Formats: sequence, C-alpha cells, structure tokens
Amino acid sequence: MEEELGLQLFDRTKSSVALTQSGQELLVRAEKALEAFGDFLHAAKALHGQIEGNLRIGVVMLDPAMLRIGTLLEILVRQCPALSIDLQVGRTPWLRTALQASEIDAAIMVARTVPKGTGMLVLAPLKFRVVAPSAWEARISSTAELARLPWIRMTPHSAHEELLNEILARAGIAPVASVLADHELMIRELVTAGVGIGLLREDLALAAQSGGELVFVGDHGANTNLALIYPEERENDPAIRTVCEALRTLWR
Repeated sequence: MEEELGLQLFDRTKSSVALTQSGQELLVRAEKALEAFGDFLHAAKALHGQIEGNLRIGVVMLDPAMLRIGTLLEILVRQCPALSIDLQVGRTPWLRTALQASEIDAAIMVARTVPKGTGMLVLAPLKFRVVAPSAWEARISSTAELARLPWIRMTPHSAHEELLNEILARAGIAPVASVLADHELMIRELVTAGVGIGLLREDLALAAQSGGELVFVGDHGANTNLALIYPEERENDPAIRTVCEALRTLWR
C-alpha cells in the first residue's frame, strides 16, 4: 500500500511498528473503507444464497398451481439453503392485517391497492367473471331475473367481495344472498351444483364452461392483479429482494 500511495505509513524498528503522521491521518478513512467492504461482502454473499433466518410468506386461498408456489419454493430452497421459509395460507383480510402487524413478511395475494406502508410487485393481471349453473342458462337473460336468483356471497373485506360489489353496482343488481364461500374451488362446486350465481377466476370458469358445468352471466366481470405485497421499509432486505427476483423470473 505504501508503494501504491507513495507514502510512508509506518515507522519500523527492530522491535516495533508505529503509524507515521500520514498513517494516522488515513487510519479513520481506512477503517471506514474496510467496514464498507465488509458490508459489500455481506450483500454479495446474500445474493449468492447465503441468506439466513426465517421468512414468513402469506399465500391467498387460490389454486397453488396457478400461483406457481411449488416452483417459487424450489427456487428459494435451492438459492437460499440456510433460509427457513414458513408458508401461511389465509384469506385476504387476514393477509392485510398480518402484514401490518408484522406477523408475516410478505404476501402473495389478489389486490388492486395496497395497505399503507407497503409496496407491490404485480405478477400478472387477473380477470374474474360472473357464472351460473348450466341449468339456469334460460333464467339469466335479464337484470330483474338475476336479482331474484340466489347468489354466493364473498368473504367480507376481501378482494373478491370488492370485485363482486363493483360488478353488482355497475349492473344495478341487488341480489339475494344464499351461501358465503371464500375458496375458488368451493365456489365452482357450489355453482355447478346449482346453489347460486358466483364469481370465478376467468381461466377456471372457462375450464368449467368447456365441461358443461356452468355458463357465463353475460359479460359481467372485473379486473384485478395477482401481486406480492411487502413492507416498504424492507424493500432492500436480502430475503425480500430474493423473493422478488424469483417471482420476476417465474412471471416475466
């Protein structure tokens, strides 16, 4: 270092080594440089999978295959073998509350807006459609008839309820509520069985329609997002950044 700088940094004797005046003046800067380099090495190791600790990810109650949860966890386990991951499946209202209470570190959920103090990484657009039992096809042609038929209610304060209320308000329908359900496969089963009209993810509804299980109610539908929600203050946290990068790779 002395040769590189052209400065004498140490006074050397046979029995001791001491800093010169120049060495003393550079000592504080050298300590800061070493500290910064240590932080750099720590960040680099984190990016190479040496992240430790526990990461709690909330997952909305949708089809895990559609959410690509298995592939996401395969990437995280492979890249971060020292990271313990805890998946917690729950309803949208609980996910929002748990995020704000720091009970989970991030959540994969259906959302158009985010709670205060959180950030959003949009993974994919989602469309939901209103569907009815196939046997009701002749009964769903008018708004008045739709209001008289039973409907499957959505969980209060959920993203699904927000979408359904928007659709009903736009169409001017005040339906008769029959059963409350909050899982898409349950809703599909209830609609198919003739329990009532419900709201389904469009791709799931198309698959059921092709099998003759249900029919679309006009073009009634609404758009939202599948997204990762996380605390803004943890945006640069190595674990959160790793999850975001893995999800970007999965959803492009």
